[in-house]
Amino acid sequence: MALFPLVLWSLLLECWSHSPGSAGEESVSLLDSETHCQGLLHVGHGGQQGLVCGDHWSMQEASVICRQLNCSKALYTFQHILMPQDIKPPWLYGAQCQGEEASLWQCSLGDWGPISGCKCQCVVVVWCSVLTLLQLNGGGSPCAGIPEELNIGTDSLRCELQKEEASVLCRELECGTALQWFRAHPGGLLGGQEQRFVTCQGTEPSIFYCKSNSNFLEQCDLEVYTEVVCTGHVEARLVGSDDPCAGRLEVQRGLTWGTVCDADLDLPTAHVVCRELQCGKAVSTFGTARFGRGSGPVWMEAFRCVGNESLLFHCRREPGSQCTHEQDAGLRCSGEKFRLVNGSSPCEGRVELQVQGVWAPLCAAHWSLADASVLCHQLNCGSAAAIPRGGHFGTGDAPIWPDVLHCVGTEPHLLSCPSSTLGAKPCAKGNAASASCSGLAGALRLRDGQSRCDGRVEVSLDGVWGRVLDDAWDLCDASVVCRQLGCGEAEQAYDASAPGHGVLPVGLSQVHCDGSETRLTQCNVSVTLLAPVGTSRDVGVVCSGSLQVRLAGGPGRCAGRVEVLQAGTWGTVCDDAWDLQDAHVVCEQLGCGRALSAPGAAYFGSGSGPIWMDELSCLGNESALWHCPSPGWGQHDCGHKEDAGVFCTEFTDLRLQNYGQPCAGRLEVFYSGTWGGVCHILNPASLGLLCGQLGCEPQGQLLARPESWPSPAVFWLTSIQCRPKHDRSLWQCPSTPWDQHSCSSSEEAWVLCAEIPEDPEQTLNCSFTLSCPEEGALRLRGGDDDCSGRVELWHMGSWGTVCDDSWDLADAEVACRQLGCGQAVNATQGAAFGPGSGPVWLDEVRCRGSEAFLLDCPTEPLGFGDCDHKEDAGVRCSGESPFLAPASVVEPWTLPEIACLVLGCLLGLIFLLFGVQRSRHIMSEHLPSEGVYEDIEALPVEKKEERLSLSGNFVLEEGYDDAEDPEKDCVEETEVEEQSHC
Repeated sequence: MALFPLVLWSLLLECWSHSPGSAGEESVSLLDSETHCQGLLHVGHGGQQGLVCGDHWSMQEASVICRQLNCSKALYTFQHILMPQDIKPPWLYGAQCQGEEASLWQCSLGDWGPISGCKCQCVVVVWCSVLTLLQLNGGGSPCAGIPEELNIGTDSLRCELQKEEASVLCRELECGTALQWFRAHPGGLLGGQEQRFVTCQGTEPSIFYCKSNSNFLEQCDLEVYTEVVCTGHVEARLVGSDDPCAGRLEVQRGLTWGTVCDADLDLPTAHVVCRELQCGKAVSTFGTARFGRGSGPVWMEAFRCVGNESLLFHCRREPGSQCTHEQDAGLRCSGEKFRLVNGSSPCEGRVELQVQGVWAPLCAAHWSLADASVLCHQLNCGSAAAIPRGGHFGTGDAPIWPDVLHCVGTEPHLLSCPSSTLGAKPCAKGNAASASCSGLAGALRLRDGQSRCDGRVEVSLDGVWGRVLDDAWDLCDASVVCRQLGCGEAEQAYDASAPGHGVLPVGLSQVHCDGSETRLTQCNVSVTLLAPVGTSRDVGVVCSGSLQVRLAGGPGRCAGRVEVLQAGTWGTVCDDAWDLQDAHVVCEQLGCGRALSAPGAAYFGSGSGPIWMDELSCLGNESALWHCPSPGWGQHDCGHKEDAGVFCTEFTDLRLQNYGQPCAGRLEVFYSGTWGGVCHILNPASLGLLCGQLGCEPQGQLLARPESWPSPAVFWLTSIQCRPKHDRSLWQCPSTPWDQHSCSSSEEAWVLCAEIPEDPEQTLNCSFTLSCPEEGALRLRGGDDDCSGRVELWHMGSWGTVCDDSWDLADAEVACRQLGCGQAVNATQGAAFGPGSGPVWLDEVRCRGSEAFLLDCPTEPLGFGDCDHKEDAGVRCSGESPFLAPASVVEPWTLPEIACLVLGCLLGLIFLLFGVQRSRHIMSEHLPSEGVYEDIEALPVEKKEERLSLSGNFVLEEGYDDAEDPEKDCVEETEVEEQSHC
């Protein structure tokens, strides 16, 4: 970070040496190359001139300077430490003003002297009038991202901001408490992070009140991003679906992702979520965990959006419902991510992709019919009819997106297809992708297959997709389908299984084609679309265009076991005669470059299914593997232990060369068979994606390069610029092309990712399976027992404290009740149980005393207080359950009272024995002695007690009163028996 634009520092210091005011002249100036109202304070007085010592300098003196310079009011004044070579005597120290003076000359000016006379060894910087606005940019909300100075035009706020600096920023931006900041690497591996250009105490009202040190200015020459996240950060995402614009709604508060109760999601709020995700408008909302159950907290605060807000962050909030993950909310957006423009209909034209609100063409360099097929289905435009040459429908004015897609044709959305955009060459000018779709009228599609050219047949009639049923489906019928879809010749016609997803009406039945028709609807079909139950089945086809190749069992799309799709079934290739020429064909066919190696002997594991090919003799320039000479399909003498594999040049991998630290180190990418470095031009979205891919928390930051580590011989990429809310892995991100000499070793990227904590209480994205506390839970710390201590609240995945502002007995009463600790005895203030750590979650708590939970009380927004831990609130509770009357206080007994009690007990025992003997005498006169034993043995109580003693089951003992109900006994025994089997 720099409090002045870094590019201006050399000019500023040069201005210092030629500053206004010669010997004998009185002058006051602020040295800056852009405005005279900001800069180092330079004074000429008494025949000398120089800078001003920062000792005891305050806003009073700064106000006088700004007034004297006609710069309106003083905004900030702070201390700045110069580099040794920039220290030039003399300095003015001891200047003191009342604040009302018209000029510095009316103040007590102190003396001129060397630097040794200045205790802080620092000079004064004053900022007047021209307000520098701050913001956090690129983090998904105004309360997360990279700090930026808006009206300076540089990226100077990028030094190693740590906890105190981030806290000042969050408070200044009214975003609560800092949760994420630059964290120095443990053990000092990366070196020098504790020596910072800007240093705050944490209590300053603005970052511009903090001390800066030019001796560490050079650390800011490298864009060392510090992505700050404050407690006020709110961001939305959709998960659990292949469609990026549909899924379970998850909301990030601070650093913690949680779900939303379906009762709290209305259509206006859903519209805002879709707008934030650039997915158009909300189409529908869903409840009961339609897209699967989430993990982590279920937020109890609901968003009440009007519907026109740009971000969920801006919506009003209020207490919401309480539910479990069984009621997780979901939604579906219109998904306006792709479109076709400049054609004669909405179903043909130039392919454009929307990213960050910008529509731009897609490059045609690797655009295929399978890609177009996915797009046509996605746009509800039928099937792909053609992909005209690049630029056929014009190019538009926007730069062309470099995205390289690898669709099979069965994906539900283009963004569901694998892509390999990283390192792609720039698209040739005007080479925009095009597509022509068939339209819905009479359109066909194949479902549940392995490619776009095999599967169960569905037809669109009157805009509704329906099934095709037939009891005599043959190759003549299938050939029409293959021809209509541009899939070559029919190889197989078969009876397909009925669709397993949803209920589709019957579109066509009893189809009879002669094989020459161009569309299936031109064939003879049954007059009625109702087919008798059991007489007709769904129909399927396998076309010659279904032939596919893939690499399976490997570490990526471009490395693995070679598998071929033939006749609708995946099989392998034998390694007999398998060499680099054969492997080259596979790599080229998959868009994976050239082959690096061609391992055999099931290097990537043994496959299954048929062994389709053996003894291949490719030249290396064939367009597909099946165009190479071979004995024929299925002709082989191999087993799966001889399955062939390949490594291609486009196989990529990622690591942090960290020498023992799993989430920190030099960023390296594997490409073309070599590990190489990456240059340090990475945006925050890129850092987050690569950290997530490496199994760390998806937050990262750049570090200054340590001098002691050797550099790699290759640097593959100059820049990586992932697109927020669009790219989902580093391989999808736009970047500069692959180049072994992208930068020098001094520019290599070193990255620090946040590690996933092992302690559930410290987990950022906590899951209830890890026994995390529920949102809003309380605990007491620092007291003598569990019912006294400092009040701490669980929120956003971490424990924080409560400020003692307005904290009274009514607030303490609610806390004690929530904790099950009886009544409040005392409400303590001033960190009576010691200062806590972490965020201060609550401030200005104003409970009535009747609330069930502390979060039910009126408070300031969570995390938005103005306290520190010396103001932590505490409680002393009675420790008794509020549902039981307190026991009366028992006075100690005297000795005579104890003697009377003992004698009374003895007399009572004597009378009891006498009564028992009297009863036995009476019974013996009326009952025969042998009958006594029979009756006792027949008592059901004995049988019940025996069963209880054998089972040892506490639940059954509790149910003892139901012994007279034989049916209930039977049910209970059965339930216990079933439980024992579980």
